[in-house]
Formats: sequence, C-alpha cells, structure tokens
Amino acid sequence: MFVVVNVVATVVTLAVSVLVIADPGLALPAGAEVTPGVDVYARACAARSLAVGGALLVALARGSRGALSALLWVSGLIQVADAGIHAQNGSPAAASAGVLALVAFWSLWWLRGDQPPGAS
Repeated sequence: MFVVVNVVATVVTLAVSVLVIADPGLALPAGAEVTPGVDVYARACAARSLAVGGALLVALARGSRGALSALLWVSGLIQVADAGIHAQNGSPAAASAGVLALVAFWSLWWLRGDQPPGAS
C-alpha cells in the first residue's frame, strides 16, 4: 500500500507540473494575468516538482529507504509551502497540496515502522 499511495501522489504531482509548464496560468487564481515574470516563476516551480517527483519514483522503484526518507521530507515540505501559497490566494489547490503533504508525512511515519492509522 505504501508504494501504491506514493506512486499515485507522485504521478498526480508530475501531471500537474506538466500542465503548469504547458499553461502557467493554471497555477494562478482565476482571472490573474500571466505576466512574463509569472510565466518564468510558474514554470521553474513546476520543473522543481518534476525533478523531485522523478527522483521519488526512482527511490520507490529501488526501495531505497534513506533516499525515500529524504525525498519524502522535501516533498512534504514543498507541499506544505504550496498549500500555504494557494490558501493565501484562495485557490482550491490548497486542499490537494495539503493532502499530498499528509501523504508524504504519513509515509515517513510508515518508514519509521510506527504504522500510522490505516496502514495495516
């Protein structure tokens, strides 16, 4: 279950990143203007997510607990920051980023061997 949940969460993140690279306006509140600066920033953030997500998929495939632990911390913290940014802008994406952060932190708990609720 651990691997499946993390693969799904990572694929969702990668898909959203590809969509934002194709249309940076998707990362903005409705009606916000996509300026050249916003375009560059949104694409850079999406590229970062592609790199972290790709590395996470490799670590999941290899079963590398050390790499998974580090990447899940990074991924979870990125999602917490994204949730805060989206919440500040009134975007519903805040909820999905929050869920993805919970998945990352739940997974860290699972890796420690403490079996979080619902992991059995």
